[in-house]
Amino acid sequence: MKSITITDDLQLVVENCDNKARLIVYKDGVENVCRKEGFGKLQRFITSDEKTMFGGRLRLHKNMEGIAIEIKGKIEGVIKAEDFLKLLSDAI
Repeated sequence: MKSITITDDLQLVVENCDNKARLIVYKDGVENVCRKEGFGKLQRFITSDEKTMFGGRLRLHKNMEGIAIEIKGKIEGVIKAEDFLKLLSDAI
């Protein structure tokens, strides 16, 4: 299972679950938050003018640095859009 490191203790993982992407953030190896969304919708978000995706405990925000990961109301880190696209394509 491939992942992207958000911080020293947070990892973002994408799993294929019923042909949808299941985004999971692990904190110290334990599932912290997750969200299911279609692969196409996530890929379109990255290439579109949309700035925010999702509501609730896990949110994604695009900015000049990349994609900010917000967990429970706090921006925990930023990942590169290219890395996120690669993670999505590996999970399909």
